[in-house]
Amino acid sequence: MERLLLVDGHNLLFQMFYGIPARILGKDNKPIHAIVGFLGALLKIIKNIEPSNIVVIFDGESGSDRVEINPEYKANRMDYTDIEESDNPFSQLEDIMKSLGYIDIRYFETTNGFEADDVIASYVKMYREKMKIFIVSNDTDFLQLVDKNVSLYVYRGKNTIIYDEEKVFQRYGVKSALFADYKALIGDKSDNLKGVPKVGPKTATKLINQYGGVHNILENLTNIQLPSIKTTLNENITRVKVNLDLIKLTGNAPLPFLIDDTIYNYNNEKSATMKILKDTGII
Repeated sequence: MERLLLVDGHNLLFQMFYGIPARILGKDNKPIHAIVGFLGALLKIIKNIEPSNIVVIFDGESGSDRVEINPEYKANRMDYTDIEESDNPFSQLEDIMKSLGYIDIRYFETTNGFEADDVIASYVKMYREKMKIFIVSNDTDFLQLVDKNVSLYVYRGKNTIIYDEEKVFQRYGVKSALFADYKALIGDKSDNLKGVPKVGPKTATKLINQYGGVHNILENLTNIQLPSIKTTLNENITRVKVNLDLIKLTGNAPLPFLIDDTIYNYNNEKSATMKILKDTGII
């Protein structure tokens, strides 16, 4: 079975920009550490996974339709508009994209209110029965997509974690198919989504394993024994449903590339290296 590598572009960019302590400078004294880190990590992942196809998806500037559902969605994220170039991860994005072009890796910036998560979910929905799929990101939202053919690749160098169905259950105590429901209950600080008061990971796991997903839990409120949990769920029905709508990845975004246009040519790596090194100012 062929392998499809789907990369959450902004996620890897931020990981490299803030995760590499040494600020590597190019010939013009501009920081290039995120470029070096991004490409270095990607090439290591490619060597490990040996994918037949690769797509890198970046969040575009159109924003997310999820804000219309909940204006607080990701409102805690930093606005980089007026941040100086040396402290701005987006200052290195153009060179990363240019370098991906040299290696002939397809990349895309989302439009029309979709996020990278949505496009990645669409590729998973379309090809999960035909290909082995690896999603590169440390965003746990993707755990809901994990199944027998889909894994989440959390890059950490030698400490990389690859989540399959078994590892998701070992780590969180719920099946991957119900992970969105789990997060809807406990909330997600990174996306500025508040969970249900008094419902932490242990309680959420217990509820899900006993009743199933969010809708089944809400239908069984009268059967929940603990009065405090029954009350807090009843008081936060709307919040839980909205959270689920925001977290659930439905795979309804259009695909930017046909799968045949995403085939990775391993012969391009060596020939493109010098171009990348010169363009980024490393040599």
